[in-house]
Amino acid sequence: MSETIDFVGELHPFITDFRAMTHRHQDWLAPYFSPGGGVLDEHLRDYEETVFDCNEEAAELLKTVMERLTELCGPPLPGRSHTLTCAGPERHDGEAPYLFVVNGEDLEDARRNLGALPFFREWYEEQRDWDSDTEPDVLFVSDPHHSHPGIPDGGYFNDLRREQAALREAETVVSALAANIPALEG
Repeated sequence: MSETIDFVGELHPFITDFRAMTHRHQDWLAPYFSPGGGVLDEHLRDYEETVFDCNEEAAELLKTVMERLTELCGPPLPGRSHTLTCAGPERHDGEAPYLFVVNGEDLEDARRNLGALPFFREWYEEQRDWDSDTEPDVLFVSDPHHSHPGIPDGGYFNDLRREQAALREAETVVSALAANIPALEG
């Protein structure tokens, strides 16, 4: 994907909001406790109402956080993350291979998923010789050091999970719409 997301910048305001809410809830509930830490009987009803209010506010914050995370990351994908390494023609000049991250049930499923993504297909087609109709010069590096479950330990990689999630969601919507279209008779 060409868009870089500042996840830290996106998440820190939520963490700040959560901490402020936690302190606010502690302040709201403090008057209902005895010096020994128990809830005073005469304040039990008010305490329970305040706990209810605290839970509602917390649920609303959680809903907001989850909606934003879904916007940033896409809807959840089945399987787990896999790193797939492909070397283009630059490998002949000693350049490093390309790392792609997608989800899949296993490495083969991840490879199939990678091959279905527009970003990867465009990259793959760009690996052809300019003056030839030969197949793209791409080598899948399958050894476990290069292609494996999980994400790379560091360095640059193409995280295609958001594209994968968006494509999967679009396919789900199209399938749902198709299921609701009555069959044509005739």
